[in-house]
Amino acid sequence: MSESCYHCGDEVIGRGYTLEDKSFCCNGCKSVFQLLNENGLDSFYSIEQNAGSKPKTTDVHRYDFLDLPSIKERYVDFEDENSIHVVLFLPAIHCSSCIYLLENLNKIEPNILSCQTNFTKRTANIVFLKDALTLPGLALLLDRIGYPPNFEEKKKVNESIDKTFLYKLGVAGFAFGSIMLWSFPEYLGIENLDAGIRSFTSYLSFFISIPVLLYSAREYYFSAYKAIRFKQINIDVPITLGILALYAQSCYHIFSGSGPGYMDSFAGFIFFLLIGKWFQRKTYRSLSFDRDYTSYFPVAVLRVVGDEEEIVEIEKIEEGDHLMIRNDEIVPCDVVLLSELAQIDYSFVTGESEPVSINNGQLVYAGGRLIGAKTRFQAKNASERSRLANLWNKSSETSAKKSKSQANWDRLSSYFLIGVIAVASVSAILWAFIDSDGIVETVVSVLIVACPCALSLSRPFTFGNTMRKLGRKGLYLQNTEVIDEINTVTDVVFDKTGTLTKGSQEKVVFEGDDLSEKEWISLLMLANSSTHVLSRTIVHWIKQKEFVIDSDQSIEKYQETLGQGIQGQVNGKHVKIGNAKFIGVESSDGTFVSINEEVKGKFLFESEIRDGLEEMLSKLNQNYCVHVLSGDSEKDAEMMKSHFPEIEKCYFKQSPEDKFSYVEKLQSEGKVVMMIGDGLNDSGALAKADVGIAISEDVFQFSPNSNGILEANHLRKLNKLLDTSSFATSVLWICLSFSIIYNIIGLGFAISGNLTPLVAAVLMPISSISIVLISTVFIHFRK
Repeated sequence: MSESCYHCGDEVIGRGYTLEDKSFCCNGCKSVFQLLNENGLDSFYSIEQNAGSKPKTTDVHRYDFLDLPSIKERYVDFEDENSIHVVLFLPAIHCSSCIYLLENLNKIEPNILSCQTNFTKRTANIVFLKDALTLPGLALLLDRIGYPPNFEEKKKVNESIDKTFLYKLGVAGFAFGSIMLWSFPEYLGIENLDAGIRSFTSYLSFFISIPVLLYSAREYYFSAYKAIRFKQINIDVPITLGILALYAQSCYHIFSGSGPGYMDSFAGFIFFLLIGKWFQRKTYRSLSFDRDYTSYFPVAVLRVVGDEEEIVEIEKIEEGDHLMIRNDEIVPCDVVLLSELAQIDYSFVTGESEPVSINNGQLVYAGGRLIGAKTRFQAKNASERSRLANLWNKSSETSAKKSKSQANWDRLSSYFLIGVIAVASVSAILWAFIDSDGIVETVVSVLIVACPCALSLSRPFTFGNTMRKLGRKGLYLQNTEVIDEINTVTDVVFDKTGTLTKGSQEKVVFEGDDLSEKEWISLLMLANSSTHVLSRTIVHWIKQKEFVIDSDQSIEKYQETLGQGIQGQVNGKHVKIGNAKFIGVESSDGTFVSINEEVKGKFLFESEIRDGLEEMLSKLNQNYCVHVLSGDSEKDAEMMKSHFPEIEKCYFKQSPEDKFSYVEKLQSEGKVVMMIGDGLNDSGALAKADVGIAISEDVFQFSPNSNGILEANHLRKLNKLLDTSSFATSVLWICLSFSIIYNIIGLGFAISGNLTPLVAAVLMPISSISIVLISTVFIHFRK
């Protein structure tokens, strides 16, 4: 008997290659084993035997084309002075061992900083040191260990993957139809008319069933084997047991001459399984679980056309467009700096908060955040929302951890499977006393009809539908795990300014000196460089004076102090706008203005509560403990009490640090906190809260320090949105109840011997489809 390769599992022909008493089919597999073993990655083989992919002899210059800048930039997501971030498509990824190996690449090559894999998309997000490793060198390393990157169109590769699945479905369908046609005499009760023909068709059925067994159904064997290797149980374990038991029984009947067996049921079972999986894939695709950025919320940017600035949606940005990015705004695509100097915060991309200085003509990557005055850039390419979506998904720990609810649901699935196997065992014992000939058919029917596909589909489909429903109502969540967190919230904390109150529509009064036109323009230019809600209000108010701004006027040394104010050199004068402490005056009311350290006056804002909030907060206060935090003075306290008398915990003069500490204090008391703010001064508190929801007033604002974004005009519906999220849990229980009732009824028929394997195979995908319909109907048609 020939040996199999310890690395890839292929047959070892001849003597092969040996190392440490292990056999390898080629020198490439031997070299990879030696490489992994020397770097302490031999656990790769303990997770799954023969898990490796056979490496091929590779020309060392094969990937030199990646040194060409025009090609390299297609795969580089981000590059700074030290590191390069790339996303590569690795079609050889096929199991958990692959993930283990790839995510430990830094043990093989220390110049690789990190590697994160996406199993479903078969991609790897790799960060490596720029000066120590090249992109061709990285590709060569991946090729060497059996994961050659594919640089072709991903769409074409995905199409080939889908075709492979359709081939399997076609083989199973052809075999099912053919065997059923040959089995018509049995269906009509005339099987004994010609024993020779019946024997011939029985053997023909056996031969045509072999491709179904070895090709169409092989994914289930591999999945079940991997689960058993990990000492776990997944839904494919009982399916595989049912397949093998049914096939073994059919072969016994055919070769013993006692009958044609159940090859029609076997082929039909595989065919209906694949139909159910195809339906599941199509439905997942329609639910857009890839969380494309464009599916969540509108984002726009200022584009310069001639001497005018216009707000355009980012999908309309084209290569060569001139863009004006304001302080604290995210750069929506790769751009080239046209101004002399800019400070870019790449913390959204790298997690490092230290700003990077960019000079004229240098490239700025999508996802960077501008720190400083409004700056002009030229778009290097069209905006790529999917890149920003990927960055946003990584910015929260929520996307990386499994919720407690998900863990409980997985545990429930495991218990369910153990119970099914126990029932099948008891059924076999009972039928041993009743009729031993019915043991196999009964056990197979039990294993098939009790397939927990419906149970496994309940959670992703229910929460996926809930995400879509909330998105249509203006609340865009980062992922389905956020729904779990929302449903455990005990306290809701609101920022006031820009959240409960209107932004650009606030009433403005200026008290102070009579300013000249140049002074008003200086204030306008400074305020226009900030995205804070009060700055936008000041800009809107000054613009009504219709001053003419010269094109040669500029801002230098712009600086924004979070929660205090902004300052900069405008036309040679030092201009400041901010609170009393920032300007250096004793008074506490208003937003002050100084020019060359001379206080010129102050802006007073009369807050206006957003429409419909009184009713919303009144209902919200019945189920949650509601808190309001404001950076404003207590002059609005009476206004807040008159509008929201039921809210007792209302605090003013709260700095960004105070808001952060307040959320932290609630959490220390065991509270689960949802923070709702405007995404600017509240960024720290939003990130600290269990659930952070950023209010989006203008379409061009975007804050990644949140788990979701709520359109400002939908804030009045917040209590209904939270009810919809909570309703998802009820739908989960409905789906669970349906699954339990279905299994109890199905098991009753199967144990009593009144359910054939073929009927059970038909019922199984129907149960999965029913779960999809239940979750869709309950979520989307609920008012």
